Order: sequence, then C-alpha cells, then structure tokens
Amino acid sequence: MFVDKKFSVYLLWVALLFSSELMADDEMVVSTFRPAPKEQLATSITVLDSQVISEVAVQHFEELIALVPNMNYSGDGNRARYIQLRGIGELEQYEGAPNPSVGFIIDDIDLSGLGSAATLFDTDQVEVLRGPQGTRFGANALAGLVYVKSADPTETFESRVEVVGATESTYSLGGVVSGPLTERLLNRTSVQYFSSDGFQRNVFLGKDDTNGQDELTARTKFRFDLNDDWRFDLTGLYAHIDDGYDAFAVDNNGSRTFSDKPGQDKQKTAAGSLRVTGDFDDAVTLISITSLAHTDSTFSFDADWGNDDFWNTPEFGNSVYDYFSETDRTRETQSQEFRLISGDAAKLFGVADWLVGIYGMKLDEDIDVVDFGRDDFGCVTPCIFPFASGYDSKTAAVFGEVGIPLSEKWRLDVGMRWEYWDADYRDISAVSFSPDDSLWGGHFNLGYRSSEQTLWYGRIARGYKAGGFNLDPNVQPEDVEYDAENDWNYELGMKYLSPDARVQLDVVAFWVVREDMQVKVPTQDVIGDPIAFSFLTTNADEGWNRGIEASANWQLTEAWSLFGSLGLLDTEIRDFDYDRDLEGRGQAHAPDYTFAVGAAWRNGQGWFARADVTGKDDFYYDYSHDEKSKSYELVNLRLGREWDRWSVMLWGNNIFDKNYYVRGFFFGNEPPNFPEKLYTQQGDQRQVGVTVNWMFE
Repeated sequence: MFVDKKFSVYLLWVALLFSSELMADDEMVVSTFRPAPKEQLATSITVLDSQVISEVAVQHFEELIALVPNMNYSGDGNRARYIQLRGIGELEQYEGAPNPSVGFIIDDIDLSGLGSAATLFDTDQVEVLRGPQGTRFGANALAGLVYVKSADPTETFESRVEVVGATESTYSLGGVVSGPLTERLLNRTSVQYFSSDGFQRNVFLGKDDTNGQDELTARTKFRFDLNDDWRFDLTGLYAHIDDGYDAFAVDNNGSRTFSDKPGQDKQKTAAGSLRVTGDFDDAVTLISITSLAHTDSTFSFDADWGNDDFWNTPEFGNSVYDYFSETDRTRETQSQEFRLISGDAAKLFGVADWLVGIYGMKLDEDIDVVDFGRDDFGCVTPCIFPFASGYDSKTAAVFGEVGIPLSEKWRLDVGMRWEYWDADYRDISAVSFSPDDSLWGGHFNLGYRSSEQTLWYGRIARGYKAGGFNLDPNVQPEDVEYDAENDWNYELGMKYLSPDARVQLDVVAFWVVREDMQVKVPTQDVIGDPIAFSFLTTNADEGWNRGIEASANWQLTEAWSLFGSLGLLDTEIRDFDYDRDLEGRGQAHAPDYTFAVGAAWRNGQGWFARADVTGKDDFYYDYSHDEKSKSYELVNLRLGREWDRWSVMLWGNNIFDKNYYVRGFFFGNEPPNFPEKLYTQQGDQRQVGVTVNWMFE
C-alpha cells in the first residue's frame, strides 16, 4: 500500500511538483487519431523527442523505459520486449496469447511482442500511451501502447554519420541520407550496425560475447505529394538482431556464466507500411494505412546453466546433467485500416468532430520447439522433445469517435470499437480447435480548460484482450483455452503548460479494474528437468491496479533545465486459487514506485551536460513464487559539445556500477537433490563511451 512507501519517495514527489523534459507546446502526438499537442489531449501520455532520445539512449528502446512513470520490463531475453504498464503486461515468451497487453508500433507497423527490433538510430519520437487504448488500437493495447516514429524525409538535402565506441567492446556505425529525389518525391534512408560483447564472461568457454549484441537496422521512407491534397508515405524496415542469450548462473554471479551451450535471442524482421492521406476540400480526410511484416526469430538457452565438468563434482553428486531448449518462431502479419475524419465543413450540427473507420488483420504463426536432455535421472540416453504448433488468426474491427465542444471550456470525446477475432490452431499432437471472440472497448473523455495553460480531465476507458490457448502438451483438455480479459480504467488528471512554455506539469490518478484477469503460472512438471515446465494461463476473477503518475519540467534559466517523473502503483489479485493461492497478492513486475529525476545544462556556446537518476521499488518476479527483486537507483551522466556540423558526447550508464536484477526464477536446478532456489538475471553494469556525430549538407 502507498502508506508503506519510503519517505524519500514522498520527498521526490514534492520535488517533482516544482521540477522539470521541456516539450514545446507545438510538439505533436502522432499515434492518436488526430495529431495534437500533448497538452491538449485528455489522456495519459509520455512523449520523448529526438533530443531526449539522442542524449539518453545509446541504442535501444529499453534505455528509455526508466523515464516513463509506472513502466517496467521483464528481462526474459537479451533485449527488453516484454513490457508492463501500470503493472499489466507479459513476462516472457508468450505461449498461445494472440494479443500482448502492451502494443508496440514502429512507423505504423505492428511489432507487438517483437520489440527487439526497436533500435533507435535516426528516431524522431517515442510516444507511450498509458492505459487501455481500445478505441484506437483494440486488443493489442489492453494496458497501453508504445509508438516509435522514425525521422521523416526532409525537403532539403542533409546527411549525417554517427560513430559510437564504448567499453565491453561496444561500437556502432550509422549513416543517414535525406532529401528530395524529384520536386514531389522525398526520401530518407538510414542504416546502422551495432555490436557489443555484453557484460557476462563465460568462464567455461573463455568468451566475453556469449550475451552480446550484433544488430543491423535499415530504414527507408518515401514521401510523395501527388498534389496539395494527397500524400503517400511509404516506409520499409529491415532489422537483423543476432544477440546472444547467456545470462544465468547457479551462483547468481551476474558477471560470469558456466554454460557449454550458450543460447541465442535472434530476430530477423522485414516489414513495410503505406500511409495514404487525402483531403476532400474542407469536408473529410481519408487515411489508409497498410502494413506487412515477416519475422523469423530464435530463442534458445542452456537450461542447466553449466557444463559436464561443472556438474561432475562432489558438490553436485558427480552428476551428468545437460539440458538445452530452442524455439523457432515465424510470424507473418498483414493489416489494413481505413478511416474518415471530419473537417470544418462536415462537423455534426456544425460543431462536433467525428471519425469512423474499419480495420482488418491477418496473422499466421508457426512455432517449433526442440528440447534436449541428458542426465543420470531419466535421460541416461539423450532425450529429445520436439513440439510444433501453429495458428492463423483474423481480426475485423469497426470504430468511431465523436468530439463535442460543450462550451468554450468543456469538451467531451466519446469513442468505441467493436472487434471480432477468430483463430485456427493445430499441433503435432493432433490437437486442433478454432476459438473466437467478439470484443469491444472505448473511452469517455471529459476535458475542462480552466485557463489557456491548464487542462483538467476525467477519463473512463474500457480495454480488452482476446482469450487464448495454452500450447503446452501436458495441459488438460479443459484448461487448453482461457477467457478474454477486460479492464475498466478510471482517471482524473491535470496538465499545465506555462505561457512561456518554461514550466510543464502533468499529474494523473488512476484506478484499473481487471475483469477475468489473465494470469500465467509456470509450474515445473518434473523435478530435475529444468525445461519440463507448464506455462498455463488461466483467469482470475478480478485484479486491481491503482496509482498516481506525474511528470514535470522546468526551464530554470536559459542554461539550466530540471525534469522528472514519478509513478506510484498498488496492485492486487482477487479471487484466484489455481495451482497456488494468490488472493490479495501484488501483481508481477509491478513495483510500488518508479522515478526519474535529472538536470540538463547548455551554455549557449555548444557545451552541454546531463545527469539522470532513475530507480524503482522491489517487485514480484512471477506468479509461480513470491520471491522479489531489490529496490535500486541508477545514475547516468552525459557531457559533450556541439559545433556547426560536429557533436561529441561522453557518456556513462550506471556510473556507480549498481547491481540490480531484471528477471528471477525460483525452482530446483542443482543436482542431486534439486532444492528450490532463486536465480536472478542481472541488469547492465557500468558502461562508458563516446558518441560522435558528423552532419553535412
């Protein structure tokens, strides 16, 4: 409960009311139906612009998570792609869940659950919409949505080269070229390669790179203006993420591992989107969004975290113990959305804005799992456990929204979406079925502008997430399918932007009631087999998520700015007793507080500096046990200088080399008796480096 929070967190809350990332009032949010400044939207949203991204993140979206109140992630893999907002979200590689709780969109391409592709070179803006986005994004946004927008083509020629060098044998090279190809056709193309050995040393293999990163990202964007009324934006994305996965050891030493078969966390995505915007005089705007994506991914790991010499010792009963798991996944998606948006000449009764739209999506996914085992207990002869499954799903939706100005100060926005989902599932066990769901969501936003600078708002939103199916071959027939989850989100908030745009404040209190809350409880089926787990998702009757979120910015002087964010969160599971009694317990990866505070300095002569302190409270690692992480704080520093065409930035992340943990498992993994024990995955250690940019025209 909030009364139990540390006194320092409350001091931070008070400080935030007077502190400050400054965002100009013309910064546009593009993930909503109608682009608008953040301060005009009666909803909870964090927007991180290109300056913040370039100063804070070296490579990947996961580096920005700490800046967003009540946002967390599960470190199940090399890169963060399992995200929680307000305590809601997946913890690991999902099994049969057609909809992630937190959607992830890159340039209109739905990559939900595939966030490893979220490298940030040449990114213009990142938007995080907190709370259900049922009207706008449907079943993929029960808890919220992350929208990543890369930089657009420019009307004049420009290009730049970026070079990064850092400890842990980290380096990257990226280049951008942008400008006109013809009078009406613009293009922007960027390519970046990033490599790092990571922070673990495999002492058995004598290697430093078994948990490293090897990442290539290429983007191209074309913008064609047919005339003054019609615009075509075509985006292509190619991401080849070839990362290692070797993060756990039985002694929980976060900097060394002993595995003889390190795993991989690989993803190869080829995708594209086409956005067509057409104006019919001042009456209606037509927007068409088409997207295609193909992803091949591999997630593998050394399940025993050791080697033959390691286990063949008296401490571990001179055991033979060798396990490895690999999951290959292929996903293809095609989606199409059409929407009509009213203009000034087509408002309802001359005053009300409106929009209507339809949406369709087709998803095909195949999963092949091969588990290998060799031990003294049940697999004296090596055992191989293959399992293959796949499903095809189709989604069709209709949606609409009406915005009614009730007076000069009051505005009401009402939206609704109805969605039909069906799927065909099959596996090598000859199991097949065809689940389907009819789902609906929407929002009711009431805004009151007490002055030109201040917006008060209330919001009621209903989010939804389709039911699914458990792919584990050991699941009982009556437990194969589980029900859809719905949540009701209630918010009261205030946004303030001073007339000179030097002070910005955003505060919201929320309460989420989760109906038929989906809960996944991993269970070890066979003691002594580290890969014999059932990942069974079932429904609790209800869950509660409530809290406060705030962000504040203050341009103290022309040189100094202060900034910060704070999230307070209280979660609870109600009426759930499958496998273990979780009644009244908090939800997993839902820390009671998260915060970020810092200061930036620019002297007007090119010099700049920035300091960030981020932290979070402890949190439950999972639903299968009650082990928790530890609370922690991290410090990141930046110092640099800009010239006309050059910039150099020295940076340090986790500058005090704080130990913290991003994932934890509690089970038996040590022969011969296999006592249950907590095993943790450590977050990134201290890293220092330099980033150099060269821009030319």
